[in-house]
Amino acid sequence: MFFCLRVDLDYVPWDTPDAKEFGHGEPAVLLRMLELARSTGYKFHFFISNRTMQALPSEAEAILNEGHDLDWLCKHPEEAAARFEKAAKLFGKIGHQPIGFAYKGSWPHSESFGWTDGLSFFSAMPGPAPEGLRFFPVETKSAREAIRAGTSVKSWADTAKSQIREAASRHRGVTLVIRPQVMGRYDAKLGFLHEILDLAQAVGATPKSLRDVLAEGGTL
Repeated sequence: MFFCLRVDLDYVPWDTPDAKEFGHGEPAVLLRMLELARSTGYKFHFFISNRTMQALPSEAEAILNEGHDLDWLCKHPEEAAARFEKAAKLFGKIGHQPIGFAYKGSWPHSESFGWTDGLSFFSAMPGPAPEGLRFFPVETKSAREAIRAGTSVKSWADTAKSQIREAASRHRGVTLVIRPQVMGRYDAKLGFLHEILDLAQAVGATPKSLRDVLAEGGTL
């Protein structure tokens, strides 16, 4: 049993469509998340896109300096090979090696074209996965998608807590995906997120990264 809070970072200041919907609160919320983790001892797993790492490299450095794990957020499977090559260079500039990647939806195919050499795991919605990688399926609805579907942040949080309780009763792992930009609009003080994290701890699923689960040989 494990609980992973997967934090997807894809904010850039000039991103007009997402900013119009969710605002520019991601940098501030990221700092609040790091403070929350520092005060509670929780560990989060961040996944960062190329454009965010290029525009805001200090975010990646702060995440690593605080002891959290950081890997790659893939946005375009059809261009994955070229984009991962660029990502590897960006990670290299901060002296970090990605060993896994995440995608917001279901991966469109199971073929591996060689670009995943050196990677160990993959996080996405249920479906195909590149061959040779440990697949951690995300069966909970992300805050972004839930809110876009008309769900309140409270209802989303309550559903997430129910899913964590069920996973714990079955000794299964669960991954919850959030975007700090979305939380900045709907849970800026992280009250609901704090409740989710505390509930996970209470049922025996202290938040940890997928890297930790992989290293421990944990089951889904």
